[in-house]
Amino acid sequence: MSSDAQISGDGSRGGTATASREWYDVLRHPERLHLLAALEDGASTLEELVDAIASREATDRETIRIGLVHNHLPRLSDYGILEWDGETVSRSVDRPLPVDDLSALFADGDRADERTLETLVHPVRTRLYVILSEFDRPVSIEALAAELLDHEVGSFADRSEARIALHHVHLPAMADVGAVEFDPRTGTVRGPGR
Repeated sequence: MSSDAQISGDGSRGGTATASREWYDVLRHPERLHLLAALEDGASTLEELVDAIASREATDRETIRIGLVHNHLPRLSDYGILEWDGETVSRSVDRPLPVDDLSALFADGDRADERTLETLVHPVRTRLYVILSEFDRPVSIEALAAELLDHEVGSFADRSEARIALHHVHLPAMADVGAVEFDPRTGTVRGPGR
């Protein structure tokens, strides 16, 4: 776990328990990311999901099917993230998650590791990743703080608190794993792939 893991989504001490448990439990596993990415275009049968995951992983189909049926699908269903009737699977939650981007990190192999994934699935950082991937120019910490407050991401009391958490916690952690470029002197951030 990274050294900033003891900081909650709003910058206060408290560990991962103060952030949505579902974000960590569900998104920390690459196969669940691949599964959610496969459902981006709509419902799939169990066999279609097995095929989609098998095309991305060097695992046999039977092992994938067992993992889906006995682990991943029940867990995602319990959290209400997808609906599964034993044969058909569909997403029931439409969140602004960069599922495709996170899933692609694991296809690259070089950039993805447990630390990268754990850093990016934090609710505040996931939202930052989505916001920053929409810009083709640097964005100020002030603008990001306002955006987080407007969308009620984290439990920041005001823009100043959000700005401090961004500057000292979230953006350095994201820059450390290569997800963004952050210049603390100018207070500007460049998003993924820029």
